Amino acid sequence: LDLETSGVLVIALGSCTSASANYVRAQFAGRLAIKTYHCLCSGHGLGAFGTRAVRSAPLSIESAEGTNSLRASVALVGGLEACTLLVVKACFHLPSLDGMQEGSFFTFAEARPITGRTHQIRVHLASLGRPLVSDAVYDRQRLASDSRWCPRLFLHCSRVTLRDADATLCSATASLSPDLIGALGLLRGMSE
Repeated sequence: LDLETSGVLVIALGSCTSASANYVRAQFAGRLAIKTYHCLCSGHGLGAFGTRAVRSAPLSIESAEGTNSLRASVALVGGLEACTLLVVKACFHLPSLDGMQEGSFFTFAEARPITGRTHQIRVHLASLGRPLVSDAVYDRQRLASDSRWCPRLFLHCSRVTLRDADATLCSATASLSPDLIGALGLLRGMSE
């Protein structure tokens, strides 16, 4: 679970060994759950509106030095299979903002992780040179300037679809949170 991510969070009723918890866990483990995220990454170059891409790169997951948290990286050898589908939804630039340097570009994308690895979306985009906005773990270089206009990691789980106890597909959705909407409101579309 990525604590900084807003949006839908699936919680099963009962203890962690209950039938409902095992049923939900099995759907995630079997890659039957469909997860849709929206994110804002630094830079442009993922393509124009509607561009679809697949990022498939194995990940290594390790304990972050001196902390209780985990850190992932693209594995050059071995690693766990990881695949993310990406769709470009919009391209933006940041106008001059209280003395900030003009000319920063951003891509708003939909991301669908096929696998469910720790920090998968964050690592896949950072490995493409397009780290998420306000990412304190994978883009410390831009954190100070990003956090001036985007208060937290720009990663939001918009939808999770899985089957209920009757095997009926169910979706839970969450609109983009107000703080992230506010950050998007500061950007200008590439045609503006």
